[in-house]
Amino acid sequence: MIIKCFLGGYDNNLSYLIWCNKTKIAAIVDPAVESNPIIESIEKNNLILDKIFITHTHNDHIAYLNDFKYLFNNIDILSSKKTLKTSFNFKKLLNNEIVALGEEMIICFNTPGHYHDSMCFWNKSSKSLFTGDTIFVGRTGRTISATSNIKHLYNSVYNILLKLPSDTIIYPGHHYGYTKSISIKENIAISKFFTCKSFNQFQQVMNDFEAQR
Repeated sequence: MIIKCFLGGYDNNLSYLIWCNKTKIAAIVDPAVESNPIIESIEKNNLILDKIFITHTHNDHIAYLNDFKYLFNNIDILSSKKTLKTSFNFKKLLNNEIVALGEEMIICFNTPGHYHDSMCFWNKSSKSLFTGDTIFVGRTGRTISATSNIKHLYNSVYNILLKLPSDTIIYPGHHYGYTKSISIKENIAISKFFTCKSFNQFQQVMNDFEAQR
């Protein structure tokens, strides 16, 4: 699977254009940045935009969704079954649902915590994990929204994502670290957010982080 990253949006947001190299079937992960560079890349690479994956429905992550919906009105917009927004015709995803992108397979994980409808998308063959605001380089997402839940975040991080192969590359929803992407193994090595032995320890790390902001 080919991955092209785009930086911009409200707060160093990251959007991704991904595609099957054999079939040229493509998808966007989070339409969070200005649409023209993505559209130009679609045209340059002769891609067929088929889907948009939404990691969660915080407004900054769907800021340019209308642009793509207008230009590509037959695309599927895929989000968690927990998504509450009704302004778009979302196709609701189940936990562990597998979605085809050409000959590539995307596995969809429910990962609530940062937000109630957070999802992550894993392509095993390319060792790629699109984490939205669940995991960044160096830390997890925050739990300050009305539907955030720190216990759910702990479960999503420690019992789902960190159990994936350690050479999996994390592609987060914001560029908050020293690099845009990072392996699970390296992220564990550099950050105390990912070495906690219990929920209480994780909660303390999170509390300390918020106190220092």
